[in-house]
Amino acid sequence: MHAPESNFRLAVVSAGGRDGCQTFPKGAGQPGDAGHLPVNFHAYAACTQGAYFSGDDAQPEAGDVLLLLGRDMRRSARMLARLKAAGKKVVVTIKEAGLQQVGAGFQEFENWSAFREVCQSADGAIATTPDTEPLYLAANRRLPVIFLPPPYPVEEWDLSPQDEGVRSGVFIGTRQLFVTSRNHALALALLSPVAEEAGQDVTVISGRASDLTGLKGLLNKVVDYGGVWHERFAAGAGRIKVITRQLPAAEYLRLMAGHLLVFQLDQSSVPGQVAGDALLCRMPCVGGNGTAERLVFPDLCGHGRTTGEVLDLTRRLLADGEMRRAMVEKAVGIALEKMCFSSARRQLADFYASLMPKG
Repeated sequence: MHAPESNFRLAVVSAGGRDGCQTFPKGAGQPGDAGHLPVNFHAYAACTQGAYFSGDDAQPEAGDVLLLLGRDMRRSARMLARLKAAGKKVVVTIKEAGLQQVGAGFQEFENWSAFREVCQSADGAIATTPDTEPLYLAANRRLPVIFLPPPYPVEEWDLSPQDEGVRSGVFIGTRQLFVTSRNHALALALLSPVAEEAGQDVTVISGRASDLTGLKGLLNKVVDYGGVWHERFAAGAGRIKVITRQLPAAEYLRLMAGHLLVFQLDQSSVPGQVAGDALLCRMPCVGGNGTAERLVFPDLCGHGRTTGEVLDLTRRLLADGEMRRAMVEKAVGIALEKMCFSSARRQLADFYASLMPKG
């Protein structure tokens, strides 16, 4: 008999991970708490007040386990066998779930063979994106699969500034600028004239020293200014601000929250942490085709839209505060139904309760 939802605790295990162990006795907790933020795969543990484990020696106490499948599928298969031998009910999910990431992982055919073995032995699977759901069924058509993207503590966290009047500018949705699959450099190049027209700043993060040479070439004239780089488009018309260091997660969210909107051109079909971060900051996210973008920002995402249409939406949002507020209100309403902690906890508890353990 499975424990009721209120007593359901999930252990998330990453065999090859480096994050260590972290428990979430208070669920999402507070934004300034130590440890990993309760987002991405840590969110599955946090929404159930469970725990996250990394390393080949992970020994979760909970009977219900979510095993993250890394690039080394044989390693994941060994961890699955050990967890099953310990009597755990194990559901699996691919850790790097973007289509390009999945495709790269399965270029080694041995990984696909190992993935099939994993799906034959697992009790179920979680698809974090609509595009990965068919993968599990291709590997085992009888495998129970649920589509459940990483949730966000929307009902608990509101990271918007107390004074909405302090928001200004556009934030490029990235922690690293030059990552080919994310199209961040292209986003910066195309957004710059739109921001100039609106008299708004653009902020990007580029923490690797090797990026800065390329950034100078992209922007032509950049002046080092106290760790933040500025280039003026024209007097009083705006500037590009480049943060030249990687920021801790909480500081990153505070920086994002000071802007009017997030802009991106990511086409890698990832679960969509950029949109989730924007949601917590109560700001629109324009562009991108991740799961969160499609679900909570359906009127602004890049899925099914041309780049020109995405840029036109950005122009309208920069000029119309009421439109920005309406998009955020709609996104929060959708998230409370489909991507919040309470909804995910209920779905996880029901899904695990429905599974018949193998072996």
